[in-house]
Amino acid sequence: MIKALLIDDEEIALDVMEIVLQEVGGVTVLGKFRLVSEAIAQLAGMQPDLIFLDIEMPEMNGLAASAALLAIFPDADIVYVTAHDQYAVDAFETKAIGYLLKPVAKHRLVKTLERYAELREKAARRAGTIRISTAISPEPPRRTLSLKLLESMELYDAEGRLITWRTRKAKELFGYLWHHGGAPVYRYRIYEHLWPELDAERAQSLFHTTMYYVRNTLKQAGCPDMIGFGDERYWMRTDEVACDVTRLEALLGRGGPAGDAEELLSLYRGDYFETENYSWANSRKYELRAAIIRYLESEAEHELDASLKERLLRRLLELQPYQEKYYDHLVLHLTFLGDAAAADEVSRLKEMTFRTDLGLPVNELHRE
Repeated sequence: MIKALLIDDEEIALDVMEIVLQEVGGVTVLGKFRLVSEAIAQLAGMQPDLIFLDIEMPEMNGLAASAALLAIFPDADIVYVTAHDQYAVDAFETKAIGYLLKPVAKHRLVKTLERYAELREKAARRAGTIRISTAISPEPPRRTLSLKLLESMELYDAEGRLITWRTRKAKELFGYLWHHGGAPVYRYRIYEHLWPELDAERAQSLFHTTMYYVRNTLKQAGCPDMIGFGDERYWMRTDEVACDVTRLEALLGRGGPAGDAEELLSLYRGDYFETENYSWANSRKYELRAAIIRYLESEAEHELDASLKERLLRRLLELQPYQEKYYDHLVLHLTFLGDAAAADEVSRLKEMTFRTDLGLPVNELHRE
């Protein structure tokens, strides 16, 4: 039986979560609290397995509260429950095992509990291996970095602090090595991609200076051995980086339930290296964008929550504003929901897009 702790500043939300957990089964609620401090004070000495934690609370933001809770309950796992989806990437960085949107759907809760069971089973299997290996050659724990590449490149250290780069090229070199996914890259190829306008001698000089800056920055962040070198090639240990793109690709490959679509919408803030606009990243950027469009198109065909379906269709419109079928599907969906005003607004947007940007009279627009 899983032991759970519920923390939410809304009493009705606590009651609803308890009811849904009872319906799912297999979970005992140790306590329900509207403040993090109350949970810590009253449950000290107890060991919950799961903590369902609201994010927006008056006393302490849930993302910050997770650290305090895990200090008291180190063996527990966090599941965030919120009415807002903009915190998904930040929640991902805290290594929570779940992110549930209110009102919590039963199938999403079941999926989260299944994920918890799988993670605990894997941890138990690893524990036996670790006990044997550490008796022979103990290694200090490594600090993990968190990397965002969707929309803009942002690297955070283990404490969640944004890492700043000595130069723009140092930032680009880190991104370039990560982009190759741990594969060795010949150093002259790096020169060509990062300093294409310079001769080999000048590019080599700047490269060595830039590599020094990158390695020094990573050393200060607690990862001194992330970049390797051998046979004129450099590579990066990507296992020390928790990245939003890695998670996004896992969701794209899994093709799971609606909850995965919610997480994908939250993760996909923009294109791969969109702000930096590195030419060497363009191929993967377009591949990811195409995969996301296919995923969203497929998900939009399923029976989904009305709000989620609307968000999927609107995201498709943002990605491909000249696809008439997305406008038509969204208008049909909004009309079915009885939101005539929103449907009219989408129709006007379609008209303006094609008339203004393509110079076509409205009555000549091609309709499928």
